[in-house]
Amino acid sequence: MTIKKLLDLQTYDEKKMSKQIVIEEEKSKVIVFNFLPGQVMPKHGHPHKNAYVFVVDGEGICYLDDIDTAVQQGDIIHCNPHQKISIENNGTTSMTVYVVHADE
Repeated sequence: MTIKKLLDLQTYDEKKMSKQIVIEEEKSKVIVFNFLPGQVMPKHGHPHKNAYVFVVDGEGICYLDDIDTAVQQGDIIHCNPHQKISIENNGTTSMTVYVVHADE
């Protein structure tokens, strides 16, 4: 069993979003991304993986393929292996997202 404290993983970098791999297994990975206002995760895909994104704190915009959707604390986003995703903190406070990658 592995237990990690999310609050310990909420570290920020003034220059770019921060990324921390929390748990990595053979077929899955858990990552925490922390954004200061104005920081962006570049658009990218995950071939052969589903990505489940949980907005833990803050608000921003999720770009999924060509659709832009406002997201906020408590929202869950699913990105299938054929989609590309980007997240931007366009709010005034920090933003944390918790991502689970799972093989198809």
